[in-house]
Amino acid sequence: SYRDFLQEKIDILQKEYPELYFIRLDMNQSYAKYLSDVGITEAVSLLFPVFFLMVTVLVTMASMMRIVEDQRNQIGTLRSLGFGNLKILSKYIIYSLISSGLGTIIGIGGGVYFIPRIIYNVYSTVYNLPSFSIQYYFNYTSIISVIMIASVVTVTILSVYNHLKEKPTELLRPKVPKSGKKIFIEKIPFIWKRLKFKYKSTFRNIFRYKRNLFLTLIGIAGSTALLLAGFGVKDSVDLAGKYQYDDILSYDLEVSINKQTEISEIANFNFIYVFSVTAQLQNKNKDFITVLSFEDSSRINEFINFRNKNKKNFEFTKDSVIITKQFASKHNLSVGDKIKLSISNQTIELTITHIQDYYFGNNVYIAKEILEQYVTLDYNTLDYNKIYVITNLTNQEKDVLKQKLENNSSITKVALKEDLKYMYDQTSKSLSSIIIMMVVFSCALALVINYNLILINIHTRTREIATLKVLGYQEFEVSGYVFRETFIISLAAILIGILLGKTLHFSIISIIDVDGVILANEIKSLSYILTFILSLVFLGIEYFLSLPQTRKINMIEALKSYE
Repeated sequence: SYRDFLQEKIDILQKEYPELYFIRLDMNQSYAKYLSDVGITEAVSLLFPVFFLMVTVLVTMASMMRIVEDQRNQIGTLRSLGFGNLKILSKYIIYSLISSGLGTIIGIGGGVYFIPRIIYNVYSTVYNLPSFSIQYYFNYTSIISVIMIASVVTVTILSVYNHLKEKPTELLRPKVPKSGKKIFIEKIPFIWKRLKFKYKSTFRNIFRYKRNLFLTLIGIAGSTALLLAGFGVKDSVDLAGKYQYDDILSYDLEVSINKQTEISEIANFNFIYVFSVTAQLQNKNKDFITVLSFEDSSRINEFINFRNKNKKNFEFTKDSVIITKQFASKHNLSVGDKIKLSISNQTIELTITHIQDYYFGNNVYIAKEILEQYVTLDYNTLDYNKIYVITNLTNQEKDVLKQKLENNSSITKVALKEDLKYMYDQTSKSLSSIIIMMVVFSCALALVINYNLILINIHTRTREIATLKVLGYQEFEVSGYVFRETFIISLAAILIGILLGKTLHFSIISIIDVDGVILANEIKSLSYILTFILSLVFLGIEYFLSLPQTRKINMIEALKSYE
């Protein structure tokens, strides 16, 4: 493969220029981080549109059902005047074609020109990118346009056709409310008998209007899932950096050297020499991995915190052979498995003792006592080509030390952990803009769906609400009567959405496949709380938006007979 070819060239160059350190481009940490960011964006772009499409169809369904319900009498009048079903249907089809066509054009404009520019500008603050250019993919936009318009037209036809099946005389009368049926809670007398009348009617109405029940459940659950997945992706990126730089790596500096000499700048600090070389995996699937060994196996635990995938700590000993978890996952390796590595033109077979929790890089840590059975490690031949240093200095003092070390001719590279962490944090912050955009879209969809469904609920129960007003119910009691059902359904939908969001988040993280980079498959507790609170806040907004609709109901008009 091309990677094998590159590695062969690197091996030749390394022998020719031992004072230099050569690596492949994909092993460069900044390059790997860029690939990780691209992977995140790609994973989001693959999964999120499916959820958005589903929720958008529900928005359309709710909107068209409301429009058709509002014009029920008009449909009946047209039928009475002799207009055919196709003529009446064409009116709504043309409306849906125009509205969905305009919406699709605006959406494509935003999707092609506006949103990519936001994402590009976000990443251009972190990476040195070329000037922004718009790429228009006709195939994608055509497929999306056809799906969206076809979905809207299909929903419209189904909504109108249900009314066209009724007789004109029935359409000119108010819709007869669905008859109530016994629900499963009624079969539990211990609970049912203790409920107040308003709660009994609420539970009956929830199951009485099953269409509203399922539309609300699916719509709110989908929006909540998008919301949680957005927060979750941000958490995964943040936690990967925290675990790598705060919890796992304890050293402050990584120094690469080109000749063996005493470095006075670090003489007063705690340091350890490291043997580092690229090896080739010789198992069924060939791959490259960085072999790390240390001059003193007992002291390396001061510099690296070793812990397994469950974050339980373990000690590095003279018998240790440890591989990082992304490499283990990629090649389906586990503790006790044997791996064959090609090091210095010699193939060695080792048994894996532990799998290390690690996020950036594919490493195998081999105890010096084991490695020396196959390879001779000599200070004078520059086998120990790196040094890990613990300084206990302030960040400013570390920067000064770094500058001094970079002026030393024996040193080829100085990597300060704080610098790596800062660069990673900057990228993580840039992701916040994308997450905010996803959150806004998710909340907007949830708001539109629920608001439309509340209006449909009010419209279909006008006579019922008017009766309550005549009986002396106050405005807040009337609105509570209607909204209580929506609140209970939405609460259940939010809980379902949180479970779906966890699954969606797992799918996104699983899709991200960047060699040597793995994100934390975790969601912070705060994200669950924020998702729940935001969903409830939007539920409250919908409640206040729907209040005027119940107040507008004319009791005399609603209760008069149409016979």
